Amino acid sequence: MQAGAAMFFTPLVWLGVRPEAVLAILSFNLMYQFWLHNTWMPKLGWLEYVFNTPSAHRVHHASNLDYLDANYGGVLIVFDRLFGTYVAERADEPCRFGLVTPTRSRNPFVVELEHWASLARDVATARDAWTAIRFVLLRPGWRPDNQGETTEELRRRSLVAVRTDA
Repeated sequence: MQAGAAMFFTPLVWLGVRPEAVLAILSFNLMYQFWLHNTWMPKLGWLEYVFNTPSAHRVHHASNLDYLDANYGGVLIVFDRLFGTYVAERADEPCRFGLVTPTRSRNPFVVELEHWASLARDVATARDAWTAIRFVLLRPGWRPDNQGETTEELRRRSLVAVRTDA
């Protein structure tokens, strides 16, 4: 069992849910995650409106500017549709997988912890408690001086670059 899953599911056993039921749920979730991460499955019609499908999940992992900060739903995509974070995969823009800012290492521990360390540095050097809280709760790239690289800022710069190139 993954450490993250154990953190959320172990309390269920403490509350009286049978361990077999918890293991069955974890097994089903693992199969669902395996299915979500395939790259060959086409769009699935009406299921795309309710459930997270491979197509929607490809967008979630894409680093294309048009696809950033989208499709957060783990199982139900309907909430992304309700809250405006849903973006459909487009045939004219294939998903490009990767990070907006590449990692500096191939060491899996560094890859996993690098962004957490960056967040911890931001919180530790914040000028006050409110700024520290905003570093944790606001979108990636947020800076108190509005000089960060949020998705909106990256898109704005991209539009400016397109206009000046034309």
